[in-house]
Amino acid sequence: MTGLRITFADDEVIEFNAVMGASVLESAEQSGYALAQNCRSGICRTCVAQRPDGSRTFLCQERAEPGFMARVPYARADLVPATMRKARINGFALVSPSVWQLRYRLQFPLAFLPGQYVELSLPGIEGSRRFSMANAPGDAEHILYIRDIPQGAVPAYLRERAKVNDLFSLRGPLGVFYLRRSARPKLFIAGGTGLAPILAMLRELGRRDISEPLALVFGVTNAADVFALDEIRALAQKLPLEVVLVAVTADAAWSGREGTVVDAMPDLRSFTIDAGIEAYICGPPGMVAAARSLLESNGADPAHIFNEEFIENPHPVPA
Repeated sequence: MTGLRITFADDEVIEFNAVMGASVLESAEQSGYALAQNCRSGICRTCVAQRPDGSRTFLCQERAEPGFMARVPYARADLVPATMRKARINGFALVSPSVWQLRYRLQFPLAFLPGQYVELSLPGIEGSRRFSMANAPGDAEHILYIRDIPQGAVPAYLRERAKVNDLFSLRGPLGVFYLRRSARPKLFIAGGTGLAPILAMLRELGRRDISEPLALVFGVTNAADVFALDEIRALAQKLPLEVVLVAVTADAAWSGREGTVVDAMPDLRSFTIDAGIEAYICGPPGMVAAARSLLESNGADPAHIFNEEFIENPHPVPA
């Protein structure tokens, strides 16, 4: 093969020629093909792809060479072009000692897939910041969950300067971590504010007639860090959803599991991990890697394990 080949998750294939000195992403674009991308510097990981040997690469960094082949974890038809929007703050509050909730409304609706994120440009903050939406598509109010990092620019803005009706801008939707339409049993694994995109997925499923089993393993560092518990319980009443809560550190009043999400995954009672499931993981890189490893060791198909990792980089900052 003298050209380059990209295979999408639904097995659609595109082939195009290498452009001398360009990346795979740039070569595809110059041939008229749009691929998922955002930062174009290898930081956001949106353009991740898998080579035939199983290793991962970022198409914005991979030099275009004849014969290159890779598979991307999304369907070409699912790509939603990112656009700019104006928004105003509806409200904000600490919902746990370590997590802020920010609620806002958009000037014009934004179509997105549950699990995707947006980039916010807030007053007085240089550069943009990335946060996953916790609301379902079509909701009039959008919801973000933000870690209360001591030196974080967004938490400082919320603590010190933010006001209801503050105007800001955002760009989106972005990312390829989104809910797939399938009848497979679905396992959701979230660490900290990695719960946000998982909530968007579960809220979307709550609008459908769901019969397949669902499970959520939600982990935090300290038991007090748990948030959105009322929403989780309401979803568990509406959906065939088993919920396992886990905290690394807990006191005697904690009714959940003590340990990590990987420790808690074997506790699932109504959900069997095997080749037929679909899994969605969002949280710190170490947690994501450990959860993937446990899933694969129990027979889960890597092609049906989707994940989003927190990226420790100031521009953009992850949710």
